[in-house]
Amino acid sequence: MVKRDLIKNVILLASLLFGLLAVRFYFFEPVTIQSSMANAYLKEKDLIVAVKGTDLSYGDFVLYKVDNKEYVGRLIAKENDTVTYMDDVFYRNEAVVEEAYLSGSHFQEYYTQDFSIATLTNGEYQAIPAKYYLILNDDRTNLEDSRTFGLIAQDQVVGRLTFRLSPLSEFGFIDTGIVQQ
Repeated sequence: MVKRDLIKNVILLASLLFGLLAVRFYFFEPVTIQSSMANAYLKEKDLIVAVKGTDLSYGDFVLYKVDNKEYVGRLIAKENDTVTYMDDVFYRNEAVVEEAYLSGSHFQEYYTQDFSIATLTNGEYQAIPAKYYLILNDDRTNLEDSRTFGLIAQDQVVGRLTFRLSPLSEFGFIDTGIVQQ
């Protein structure tokens, strides 16, 4: 009787562990924020969960990979969007978009150099093609984003940063600084 209960408990525990590992590998990706990823909303050494396979919206923080190295940035534009930065004013689809999250930034200078989709793609595209994104860092002096790597393909995006696990004082959903209208 005792042997049967032990085997039953071991199988139950193994199934639970397998289930947790499957959820982690297929749905979630833990991210530790490095100094190059940090901004006013994501602090260095924060442990954050990225949710894989979720729909992305303007202003979401995303984890993406370029040459097997992980980066975190803010989704600025999606497919079919036209984008122009001119004189530090952001135009998406020919409308001015306020980036209030930058004014609260702890970075002294957040000036964004002039560019458009055409300049990022060497004239190949005027609008973002299907299955691509424009991703920029909040620290606009850090050029390790679409300005250096080009448009980020959908399959390079690991997931959307959604939940902070540590530090415990800031445990909870990520504040992106975007005001939903």
